[in-house]
Amino acid sequence: MQAALSYPRKIWAIFGIYLMDCFAYPAASFIWVIADAQMAVILPAVWVATGVGKVAGMDSIQLVTYYIVSMTISQFVTCYLMWDICWDIREGFVTSFLIKPFPFFAFNVGRNFSWRVAKVTLFLPLIVVVYYCYLGARPTSPLHFTAEFWASLFLAHTLSFVAGYWVSMIAFWTVEFFSILRLYFLVELLLSGRLLPIDTMPGWVRGLANTLHFSYTNAFPVEVLMGQKSHADTVRGLWIQGIWCVVFLVLGKVFFTRGVRRYTGVGM
Repeated sequence: MQAALSYPRKIWAIFGIYLMDCFAYPAASFIWVIADAQMAVILPAVWVATGVGKVAGMDSIQLVTYYIVSMTISQFVTCYLMWDICWDIREGFVTSFLIKPFPFFAFNVGRNFSWRVAKVTLFLPLIVVVYYCYLGARPTSPLHFTAEFWASLFLAHTLSFVAGYWVSMIAFWTVEFFSILRLYFLVELLLSGRLLPIDTMPGWVRGLANTLHFSYTNAFPVEVLMGQKSHADTVRGLWIQGIWCVVFLVLGKVFFTRGVRRYTGVGM
């Protein structure tokens, strides 16, 4: 019990250590931020250049706002830590956590949050440039910073992390996890709303996006912030986010427990 109560302090310490690590090479970290945001920087110009008028019910200002908001939220929400987790499993670094009174999952909570904070910080100069390139002195489409939005943002961040943690458990069963993670991110990019607004896609794709968890990691908080969701739809979405979080937490725990039984630490 006493050990469990010390978890927040330990997670905070890990957060501080890895936050310093993120800023040890700020230029390299900023390149990762640019790479993650490049599509959202380019695509508004593509839509506007086509001259199609409204896209998914959004005019040019709303469309630019969507991509700016989506690009910003994804910096805090989208989790790429599974690459590090898979590497830790394959190279045997997870071995030390099997004997420590501190869970591997809790360690990654602090590590994940440090990179999310670092990405948002490094992204701020870029968002100012993008805003003035597209909108100049004009305001964005109205944004609604309600309690529901902040709740959806927190749950989206949590959902992205616990889903990624579960996916990374594949490293217990195969050393060739790179292709699997690339496939996961391809599906995530298409169904999360980061590449295209969900409503621009065919009906079957929209149905798939809303059935799976991906749209609730990015598109949902973006739409809540832009006022595109009714109160009833927002509450329903928050419940769905929470349910998915619980599902992936359980799956992550089960797969980690079973994975440890066959763990060999081949990289050691």
